[in-house]
Parts: sequence; C-alpha cells; structure tokens
Amino acid sequence: MDDRGIPIVAHRVLSLSSAFHTLLSTPMSERNLQFRVGLFVITAVGIAGALIIQFGEVQKYWKKTYAIAVHFEEARGTHPGCPVRMNGVTIGEVGQVILSENEPGVLVVLQIHEDRRIRRDAQPALVQSLFGDAAIEFSGGQSPEYLAPNKRLKGLTSQDPMKAVENLEKTVSTTLASFEATSREWQSVGRNINTLVETERGSIDDVVNQAAIALDTFTQTMQNASKTMTTASHTLESTNRLLDDPQLQANLKRTIATLPQMAEETRQTIAAARSSIQKMSENLDKLSMATDPLAEQSQTLVSHLNGSLRQLESLLTELNEVATAVNHGDGSLRKFAENPELYNNLNKSATSLSLLLKNIEPIMADVRVFSDRVARHPEILGVGGALRGSSGIKNPDEEIEQAGFQEPVKPVRRPQP
Repeated sequence: MDDRGIPIVAHRVLSLSSAFHTLLSTPMSERNLQFRVGLFVITAVGIAGALIIQFGEVQKYWKKTYAIAVHFEEARGTHPGCPVRMNGVTIGEVGQVILSENEPGVLVVLQIHEDRRIRRDAQPALVQSLFGDAAIEFSGGQSPEYLAPNKRLKGLTSQDPMKAVENLEKTVSTTLASFEATSREWQSVGRNINTLVETERGSIDDVVNQAAIALDTFTQTMQNASKTMTTASHTLESTNRLLDDPQLQANLKRTIATLPQMAEETRQTIAAARSSIQKMSENLDKLSMATDPLAEQSQTLVSHLNGSLRQLESLLTELNEVATAVNHGDGSLRKFAENPELYNNLNKSATSLSLLLKNIEPIMADVRVFSDRVARHPEILGVGGALRGSSGIKNPDEEIEQAGFQEPVKPVRRPQP
C-alpha cells in the first residue's frame, strides 16, 4: 500500500467513529440499539480485515509463483519465508528447506513470483548478515534464455561472518600471547637492570644505553605488530568482500565443475599414450622378428661383403693402373690429349675416309647393277655373251642359252607287250 492510502483509511475510521457516537447519543429503543451495535461491529471487522489485507502479507497466498530448487552444502540461518533477491530487489521467498537424502547438503525450494524471470546463467548464493539473517541472492546473468520452472541449481555458500570473527579472535589471542611473552622478557630485563645497578654502579650508563636500544626495538616491534594487525584486518575485509561476491563464487564453482572433465581428458590422454607405447612395442617386436634372420645370416653377409670389397679394391687397383698408363708421357691417350698435330692428322684421315666412301658409292652402284645383270643373264660371262650382246632386260619368251649347257635327252617310252 502507498502512503496516500493511510490518510484515507484513517479518515474512514474517524468518520465511522463519529457516526457511531452520533447513533449512541440519540435516544433509541433496545432493538435499534442492538442493530446499531451489530452494524458497528460488522463495520469494525470489515475495516480490520481490510487493514490486515492491505498492510499484511496475505496477498502472497493468492499471488502466482513458480518453484526453483537450489542445493547448498549448508544453509545456516535459512528458513521458510527468507527473502529471495536479485540485484537487491525481492523476487520471491523460501518455501521449503529439505535435508537431502541422496547427497550431502540442503535442498532449498524457492517460490519465485510469476512476473520475475531468472536468466539461465544466474548464480544463487546464500548470504548472511552479521546478525545471522539469511537471504538468497541471485546474480543478474547475461544469457538471453530464462530458467524454466521446477529447475534445480547449485548454490554457493558465503563465509559465515561469525567464523571470520572467530579467526580474528584467534589471531588477536596469538598477538596478545606474544605481547605477554614480551612483557615477561621486559620484567626479566628490569630485574637484570636492578641487579646491575646494585652490583655495578660504574656500568649504569651502558645499561641505560642498552635499555634505550631495547626500548627502541620494542617500540619498533609494537609498530610492526600494529601494522600486522592492520594488514590482517584489511586482508580479512578483502577476503570477506571476495567471498561475498556472487560472480567470483560462480566462477569458482564453474572452475570446480570443470575439474572432473579435465581429469577425464587427462585419463584419456594417458590411455592414448599407453596405447601408442603398446603399439610401438608391438612394432619393435615385429621389427626384431624381421631382423632376426638377418642377424642369423650376418656372418655370411659379412663374408660376402668382404669379398665384394676385395673385388672392388682389385677393380680400383686396375683402374688406377689404367689411369697411370693414361697419364704416362709415352701413352697413346696422353699423346693424343697433349699433341694437337696427332689430333689434326686423325681429323684429316677421317675427312679423307669420308670422301673416299663418297667416291666408292658410284662404283658400288655399278657393281650392284653388274651383279644384277649377271644374275639375270649369266651367259654374258661365256663366249656367246661376248659375241652376242644383251639388252640387259629379261624377256620371258626368249630362251637363253648358257655356255657349256646341254639339254637333257627326254626318255622314250616303249610299248608294253
């Protein structure tokens, strides 16, 4: 209810009170009095109900909500009715607090107002004040998608302020114990000083100087202790601020959530390395099996290799002798390489031979024609051939008589009796 509704209700109450006073002040019968009293009671009850509905939290019983379950490791100070906020604005309240039976921790059921939407990446965190009042705070989130009803989330628990105070108390107790030990040392120093003053009057100045130095050291120690206390206080405050930051808690939670995946990837990497090593061992075994026959025949191979090397050495020796003969001054190749006149003579001989071959070609052609003619007309080699020339062309109708050739006598067949 806004601030304008309070004066209106008060004005109505005053109006009803004045009307009731007017009714009571006028003379009436007993029936009229009972009627007026009943009317006043009904009006008062109606006004009281309206005030309860207006100023109380009765509207939550018919306001529509949806449930979101959040699991916490511990939920100190959480009870039904605790506020649920997002960015400082109340968006619902705690409906139930259930001890989880399947896993350690507490399951808190939140009743979120229907008109309040929570983003999918919003992180719930349980925060506590110094007085122990608990509340559940949602981070804003940046996802464009929203959580559907009846979803389950993992919540973060902030550090208990009382535990921080207990830790600070332990630190202060340790510091006070150190101060007490220092005080006892100073008492011992004082007793020693008194003893020195009583026994050695001449060394009082030295003792005073040492005491001044010790006092200066004690002062520096106290200053360092004060700085240490201040630093511890600042560290504690910074730690509380960091631990209360929902975003940091969400990042830490996501990091912890990725640890199983990292462990699984590491396990897979180790398994792959083990498989690779096993395959390498198998390949080495196969290579060993393949090289075993070579190892068994190594002696034979070495002997063959030695024989081949000896043959190669002999060949190289012969080549060396050939090269020595070539490089010798009396050798033909050496003379041919160093005497240009010999090369020129050889070149001229080759040229003359080429010309001679060209001149022999017509003679060879004539010899080929002559041999062809002799093959066609061998009678030209006899006397008849010398007396009777021939055209050199073979005539199929012409009978050629060869010198010294006589036709055979045909046999005469006798009649049979």
